[in-house]
Amino acid sequence: MHEIDGEPLGPSFDRRFEVEPRLSRRHLLKGGLASLATGTSLLASAQSHALPSAGLSATDETYWDNIAEQFLIKPEVTYLNTGTRGPSPLSVYEAQVNSIRQVNEDRLGYVKSTLTAEYKAAVRQKLADFLGCKVNELAITNNTTEGMAIGTNGLDMKPRDEIVYTNHDHASGGQPVNLRCAREGMRPVMVDLSHPKYHPPERPDDLVKAIEAAITPRTRLISFCHVNYTDGCVMPVKEICELARSKGILTLVDGAHPPGMLNMNIRELGCDMYAGACHKWMLAGMLTGFFYVREELQGRIWPSVYSGPVLGKNMYGGRDDAERGRTAQRYETHGSTNYASLVSIDAAIDFHNAIGPQAIEDRDRYLAAHARQSLQAMDGVEVFVSRDPRLSAGLVAFRVRGIEPKQLTTMLWERHGIYQREVTHKDINWDVNRLSLHIMAKKSQVDRTLDAIAEIAKYNRA
Repeated sequence: MHEIDGEPLGPSFDRRFEVEPRLSRRHLLKGGLASLATGTSLLASAQSHALPSAGLSATDETYWDNIAEQFLIKPEVTYLNTGTRGPSPLSVYEAQVNSIRQVNEDRLGYVKSTLTAEYKAAVRQKLADFLGCKVNELAITNNTTEGMAIGTNGLDMKPRDEIVYTNHDHASGGQPVNLRCAREGMRPVMVDLSHPKYHPPERPDDLVKAIEAAITPRTRLISFCHVNYTDGCVMPVKEICELARSKGILTLVDGAHPPGMLNMNIRELGCDMYAGACHKWMLAGMLTGFFYVREELQGRIWPSVYSGPVLGKNMYGGRDDAERGRTAQRYETHGSTNYASLVSIDAAIDFHNAIGPQAIEDRDRYLAAHARQSLQAMDGVEVFVSRDPRLSAGLVAFRVRGIEPKQLTTMLWERHGIYQREVTHKDINWDVNRLSLHIMAKKSQVDRTLDAIAEIAKYNRA
């Protein structure tokens, strides 16, 4: 069985959805597409695609419909699975395609004139500003998984030391813990969040106490999600990190979902390490992510795959004090890179900034709250997301009683062209459907989805 971004493609998977998007004349004319000079700031590009400049209310449907029209999603498709992959808007798509074309036309000229060291530094600074950290604390990676593996393996530990994680973490965070512990004789300590009292929890402190109960004098690292991909719960990151630091324990946060969904400031979270994705809610191309390591900690976290200076020297023993050996860039110095991926990050940040990160968070929260409230009002539907805005954001987990989530996924897609996903882990009795509510979804499409779920639930009860 094949996979796309961790999701199995079983017999019910419809490959029609995964074909390359078509750039229709309607898209090009409506967007006012201009020729992009890839490698400079793409804010002008976003503006050339007719992004509205006013009306930033989360409930201004005319404004947000216009934003949704910037995406290449087929008109017959309702896309509610940003938690797996965020389709890029037209400006990002075009920037990426142009980069690939220019590399193939004249790679040397492209590198010398466009994708220069200065340009790369500017994109890195832009990403650091977007995330709320220092530029020397940031590595650009391929995905969240890469950062989680680096963070898990980077700290020196001894046999019988312990790493704490939860059973609602993604395998990309949990399995690096198990692998390292199996290899080096350390002990993985899993926090059990399978009890219904955590779906949703009544208060953030319930989650802090669950983590605290797992800590022992041998705990060296706590690894957990910022937003659980299983149920959409926003974990109390700041409080967990404060608890860990008070006990001399390091923290590694799986941030696959918050960047682009929440108006973030990593430094304010107080974590030691943070791995995130740019290809989900940030809407950049595939194989784009980042890894944050607190400046004061970098001397203690070893890179996993590395080809840069070691202790300030090159492989011949000569002096090499380049930034790639002195800053968080050491966590990305591992051979060839994809130029177009970096360009897509640049374009995606410009797209977000043209709208406003807080406006996007407000819109996502509005759509998610609307979906949650509507689902809670339906007979035969269980909702697992909190009403508390401290504990919820853009993901909504639910289940229609009597219908397997995988079956519901198939019904919504085949009958209505609605693309969401199920999250199933039988080992912890977790089997739900999940809506990802982001800015490519119009409220009218969300309402159509809710109507379809209500009809299915009603028919199932009859």
